[in-house]
Amino acid sequence: MVERDDTLRPHGASTGREAKRIAILDAAEAVFGTQGFRKTTMSDIALAAEVSRPLVYRYFRDKEGLLDAVVERVLREWNEVLVAEAARTTPGTAHTVRLVLAASLDFARDRDVLRGLLGRDSREALADYSDVIERGSNMLRGLMKDVLAAGVRRGDVRADLDLDDLAHVVSEVFLAYADHMVRGEDGLGERRVEAILETLLHGFIAKPTPAPAES
Repeated sequence: MVERDDTLRPHGASTGREAKRIAILDAAEAVFGTQGFRKTTMSDIALAAEVSRPLVYRYFRDKEGLLDAVVERVLREWNEVLVAEAARTTPGTAHTVRLVLAASLDFARDRDVLRGLLGRDSREALADYSDVIERGSNMLRGLMKDVLAAGVRRGDVRADLDLDDLAHVVSEVFLAYADHMVRGEDGLGERRVEAILETLLHGFIAKPTPAPAES
């Protein structure tokens, strides 16, 4: 948790404090990504941030508090990426879903911290400290529900399906594959991603009503 300082400070001092906090967060993300949560120490993070260990504790109460701040930032940035993709003008809901889920996988590939935090040892150590998996799932699920609801209104998503259940299935399938990917257990080539998308889309994209045959 960040320690708050309510005393009045010059603008430059405030900016300096924020810059140090960001440097510590950047270092923590990098070290968690390479060493995982269990093996990382506050001394490792201080060394990577090029600050003293006591200074790290001035900003964050302990390693778990620093982890929460890193996770919060990663999830916020992930959400910003996905919301931007969902807001793009596309030919239809199927295309929007492709953009959102592809962006989600790309984000997971590019953030080493996810690999470090989702490894087996780190997941066991994190069980009592962080709900990173649940928070990520809820975020993606909520966004997918909004995208699918817009598709129902547009008429290209089946209206007979429960949106909560549908968003849950779509999100969990992709999170499961992203989980395997970042832990190095399963490669996701373009062909496999396309196969997953086709399977999901086939289940909920509304089929055009055939035109009546001319008599």
